[in-house]
Amino acid sequence: MLARLIGILAFTAAAAISAQPAPPVRTGGIGEEERRALESDPRYNLKLVATDRVGQYIADVDVTIVDARGASVVATQMAGPWLLADLPPGRYRVLAVHDGARQSRDVVVGRGGRQEIVMQWDARPSQ
Repeated sequence: MLARLIGILAFTAAAAISAQPAPPVRTGGIGEEERRALESDPRYNLKLVATDRVGQYIADVDVTIVDARGASVVATQMAGPWLLADLPPGRYRVLAVHDGARQSRDVVVGRGGRQEIVMQWDARPSQ
């Protein structure tokens, strides 16, 4: 019984040590004022912009950002056409889904500056 308890405690401690806190992420960009506020925030080193093929902004994009080890570091739905993330320097894959259509992009982020990814989807047919 004691050995089992020690094993459970060791597993829990290892999981707590290896777990990384989620990086800060903001989504939005509905309206010019909100986009200016997001753009002026220097904390974020990755910017994702979601548009249709004619350049119209879109929202409700499901985004997962995976690090070089394959671990998911961000999983969210964009509340607007922009997503900003403050990621530790490294290589990432950005996976995005809108209306069932999937895309992915690889990106390397560093300490300074901001990498920008624009993902475009086909426009929905008019109803």
